Parts: sequence; C-alpha cells; structure tokens
Amino acid sequence: MPRFIFIHGNVDVPASFERLLPFLPVGETCCIDLEPTFRNWPPNVPVDAVEVARQLAITYAIGPDDVVIGHSMGGWIAAHLKALTGATVIQLNSWTNPRKINAPTRNLRVFKAFVDSGLYQHKWVIGIAKNAARFWTSRDRVQASLDRLAVIDPAYLYWQYQLIFSPVAPPSNLPDLRIHSRRDPVIRPPDEPYVTVPGDHVAHWGYPAEVGSAITTFLANPL
Repeated sequence: MPRFIFIHGNVDVPASFERLLPFLPVGETCCIDLEPTFRNWPPNVPVDAVEVARQLAITYAIGPDDVVIGHSMGGWIAAHLKALTGATVIQLNSWTNPRKINAPTRNLRVFKAFVDSGLYQHKWVIGIAKNAARFWTSRDRVQASLDRLAVIDPAYLYWQYQLIFSPVAPPSNLPDLRIHSRRDPVIRPPDEPYVTVPGDHVAHWGYPAEVGSAITTFLANPL
C-alpha cells in the first residue's frame, strides 16, 4: 500500500487536494503544508526548490516507496524530490523548465519590491485576479487562495517566490507522470509527454475524477 504525499501550489493549502483523494487508490495520505517549513527554515540555508525538497525529504522521511503528487509549485519541488529520494513523482499542471511559467518577470528583486510594497496583497489587485478567474472551472478554489493571499505573511509569500524563481540545475531525474490541462493560463504544457485533462490551472479541483483516473491508470501500469 503506497503512501501518497501531496504538495500544494503557490498561496494554496493542502485542502486543495480534498476533491482528488476519493478518486485515488487506497493508501496512506500525507498532505504537506509548506508554511511550517517556511517557519522553521534554517537562516543560513538558501531558499530554492532543491533545498526545500531536501528539507521535506528529511522531515517526512520520503523514500522510494512513496508517491509524491505535486501541483504547480509543489510539482517543481516534487521533481527535485525524485532525484533526492527515488520516490515516484506525479506533476499536476507543473514544470521542470521554469520558462514554462507565464510570469511578467523572473527577477526576485522585483518580486521582493512588490511584496514589500503590499501591492500583491492589495484588495484592488486581488479583486482583479478574482474577476479574471470567474469563468474557471476551479474558480472557487482559486478565489479561496486569493482571499488567503490578502492575509498571508508577506515573508512567506516572498519565500514561495524564491522557491519558484531561484535558479537551480534542472532535475536530474524526470517525473514519472505529468498531467496538464491545455487551458492552463499559468503554466504552459511541457515539451515531454503528458496526459491531457480538461480544466484550468487547478484541474484536480475542477475535474478530480479525470485527474484521479489518469493517476490510477498510471499506477496500475507503470512504465
């Protein structure tokens, strides 16, 4: 019986996987909340995807018998866990090439300036983002994340941007399965083979049965 380890995306929470869980095979589940990792981050350790993966591997004793399912930012961490632990890794609307992220900038100094200014968390900016997501199939999940953005610790917000955009070497071991929606406006589809599902950036919330079926089929017939 496998242990399923879930890693959520940017400004999201472990509850984002609750609709997917009923569609997965029976097994132990561990839904990681990244905020405690941020709170306990060693001050002398740089923040990037490799180091976050290393800390999670130690904290949760992740090994080759585990199945790690990461969404977006969580999938980026999961890709590096593959090399560190040998776990089976499944990415949901994520990347191994950061150039696949649709972002206006990748300059961390710019992100830091915007976070420090409070602009990212301003109610006007959040309102625009919520309005843009009003037609998404996962709009209630996205809007809940945006509501949380208004009250999140700015230091935790910037920690996540460091995790996403700090340069690291590409993962030496590629994920075992990629699942991606064609209509994802946040992350462009990977160049490598992937399973297409309907929905938007949070397809596992809007279409959990389809995402769960892709995962179950893969686990029953691994390559």
